[in-house]
Amino acid sequence: MKKNLFTTKNGRLICWILVIVDIFLGGTAVFFPLLYSQIFHPELINPPIDFIVRTGVLWLIFALFQLIAAISKEPEKWFFLVGMIRLMEVPADIIYSILAIGSPPLSRIMILIAPILNSIFGIYLYLLSKKLENEKK
Repeated sequence: MKKNLFTTKNGRLICWILVIVDIFLGGTAVFFPLLYSQIFHPELINPPIDFIVRTGVLWLIFALFQLIAAISKEPEKWFFLVGMIRLMEVPADIIYSILAIGSPPLSRIMILIAPILNSIFGIYLYLLSKKLENEKK
């Protein structure tokens, strides 16, 4: 028997994982921007606190949409939105990983993981949203 990977349960699980990650990243960037800078840009002398906090706020907003997707009674709409948000991040993450000023190799590796995961989760949630939408017809 072939197990279907494209299920609402799996979509919700992915959204919960993304909520946790974005609350951690966003919360660190907003409330502890110097710590965020020490993790990802330890070689910077004067980290751009304003930009770090701004980015953190965006992650917290992403977490809100992902939370809605995880608990919604109509998750296909929210899975689509979250998928698009994750895919929107891919080119930004790639540019960030190339330009990451003050980031040693280990930090750059952590930064490079983001576009890979965002691609996987974004494509999965997009395809899942389309599958669920077609099932409703």
